[in-house]
Amino acid sequence: MLTYADVLNAPVDKLKTAVDDWSETATRLAKLAREAHDGMRAHADRASWAGVNAGVTRAFITRTAKEFDDAAKEASGVHGVLLDGYGAFKRARDELRAIVDEAGRKGFVIDASGTVAARHPLQDDAAARHDPEYPQALQQQNSALEAWQQRVRAAVGTCAEADEALRLALAGNVTDAHDFSAPKFTGLADEEAARAADLARKVTGDGGTARNPEALKALQELLDDHRGDPAFSTAFYRRMGAEGTLDFYARLSLDATALGPAGADRLASVHRIQDDLGPMLGLATSPRTPGHLDASWTLALMRAGRKPIDVGGFAGVTTRVYGYQALGALLRHGTYDREFLLPVARDMVGFEHQHPKVFQQGMPYDTARAFNLDREGGRGFDPLTGLMTALSNNPQVASEFFDEPVREDTDGNGIVTTDDGPVTVKDDEGQSSSLGMVAYMLDKSPSDDWYDTAPGAGDTTPFQSALGNALEAAVTGRTPGTDAPPVEHTAMMSHVMEQVVEKIGSDPSLLKEADDGTPGRLAGLSGHFGDMAAEYMPDLQAISENGAHQAKPFGVLAEFNRAQVGQFLGVVAQDPGAYGAITNAQQAYTTLLVRDVFAHPENHGHDVGEAVRNAVHPGGQIAGMMAEARVEAVYEKQAAADEDFNKAVEDKSKWVNRVIDSVGGKYIELLPVGGDAVGWLKEDISERLVDEGKENSSDKASQEAGAAYTKAESNAKQSAANAVRSAGISAGLEERDVREFEGTASTSIAGAYSAGRSATRAITPQGGGE
Repeated sequence: MLTYADVLNAPVDKLKTAVDDWSETATRLAKLAREAHDGMRAHADRASWAGVNAGVTRAFITRTAKEFDDAAKEASGVHGVLLDGYGAFKRARDELRAIVDEAGRKGFVIDASGTVAARHPLQDDAAARHDPEYPQALQQQNSALEAWQQRVRAAVGTCAEADEALRLALAGNVTDAHDFSAPKFTGLADEEAARAADLARKVTGDGGTARNPEALKALQELLDDHRGDPAFSTAFYRRMGAEGTLDFYARLSLDATALGPAGADRLASVHRIQDDLGPMLGLATSPRTPGHLDASWTLALMRAGRKPIDVGGFAGVTTRVYGYQALGALLRHGTYDREFLLPVARDMVGFEHQHPKVFQQGMPYDTARAFNLDREGGRGFDPLTGLMTALSNNPQVASEFFDEPVREDTDGNGIVTTDDGPVTVKDDEGQSSSLGMVAYMLDKSPSDDWYDTAPGAGDTTPFQSALGNALEAAVTGRTPGTDAPPVEHTAMMSHVMEQVVEKIGSDPSLLKEADDGTPGRLAGLSGHFGDMAAEYMPDLQAISENGAHQAKPFGVLAEFNRAQVGQFLGVVAQDPGAYGAITNAQQAYTTLLVRDVFAHPENHGHDVGEAVRNAVHPGGQIAGMMAEARVEAVYEKQAAADEDFNKAVEDKSKWVNRVIDSVGGKYIELLPVGGDAVGWLKEDISERLVDEGKENSSDKASQEAGAAYTKAESNAKQSAANAVRSAGISAGLEERDVREFEGTASTSIAGAYSAGRSATRAITPQGGGE
């Protein structure tokens, strides 16, 4: 085992000399090999041999030429592993020297054995002990000391691993003292990947994870260390093979999850391995990785996904799992290129559509067995849940996936590709059309993945939760729950959103609670739909009114059906979280439009008042829709308390920032000049919404639905007037002009608010007064 001193004083210059020498040797041998092949052997092959030694001589020349070729390959292999070793040793030495220098500047010293100590230890300072802050200062110094020690250990450990890999690689490449041979390993990563593949086979072989804890731990450490290494990842998966990869994942997961409390340590290692395998597969299949796994490997993976994996020997004789179940679980982690993930997703869905019950058949009797070890996402037996999770982590692929039809294997080659035709369905009038991916996924019942629900799961099933995230990623270009910057909407993103609105807007019962209190089967997705609507607020308002072309879409404008928008928003906004997101987005966007009118009146014709009406009218319609939905949820269905909606408006205030950052980022003229002014604008809108929400809460226990409508309309008018006042004053308008435009906005809101309520009234039976 290498020591601290070995690494700090590593003679990397000598190793560099050896690397250069072997490079020159390999080049010369390669030249000799070419000359032997093109000269000596070519002449021998063309010659007319005769006599006693003819056969012997020709064979000798052929063998000799091959020896030159093998010698060149062996030298190249030695050079490759030495070059990798030199790089690893130099990085470790340089890092260790940098640690020594940096630690010294921070008041720590490292002795010859690699032990870190404080230059002025506080525990030895008698005077410091009387300082009131001594305990905290001592703890900070000890924590810093341990952090420096960990960095030293890590640098030495990394170099030691490289040293061992170099030893094994050289031993593997030079196996015969009397004969040359092609190298077994091309570099250190190749040797380590081969070792990892051997360990993977061992822990899923005889005895499984229970009897191979050392091998399991060694495998975990290897994968942990190299999960970000493209060369290692590619070599590992190439050595495992497509079918071997899925077999390994299935056996590893199903075996370890049945060990019980005694196997908790092994289960933890398997969980770590699972977390590594996804990112590694993403690297191995990325076109940006030199020598990456190409389309032929992906095709083999898809064929393996359709095959059953024999796990009956340890998981129960009736247990039958498919490769796609293992792959679905594997894909939950990692970033994938479209050239890999999209074909896999297309075929997985095609296979599931062809065999809709196949994944729930042959489940293990032991309910502890699972593919998925994460806290969320079910047990992992429904591969579509894992696929949706993968798509939510790879938004660009999600957009393309959901913009496709579901396909079936029309050419009969056993794999669904873009060469195959779409699945066709007939409507009530007998008209045939392609089955879209959005419609197919949203048509799935929440009970479809009953077999995959983990004990103690919430109301939203694993698949439905993952589907909501995937759809949201597809239309926003961002992974849900992250603070990634806005992504300008592409045609595919907008088209997916159009399909979602069409699906829900055409059948609000998918979200709407039935008369017997049963929630709509997609009710669990309302929060996602609310965030998606907030993302597309400019597009939704444009369908209400855009005759003056004042809409400011963030990218390609989505084109919705007006009636479907009313139905969609009317049912989605009955969920408090969705209501909060939509309301914040509507207020922010309307405020930006009003600011645009006063900041750039030259762009809005001669009648600024008419431009103000055009700016606030669409937002007024949305406000009317929101009021209708909120009143039904609170007063008609009693599905939520009014305070839930107020709290949601406050909690979802991030949508004010998102709308301003996205729309304002594209149309920079909508924003006030200066970062502080932009921040003030965000705070102003957010605080105004919260204040209006508090007003709505007054005396709600006795308030009738009709009074709620009136109050909501009053708030909508006041909000528009406030937006006008803020923008007008910012633009330098006189007070009398500001008041006049406030009145214009309020009047426009009244008509728009009524129109918005009417647009949603078809799905909200009226119980309150007007």
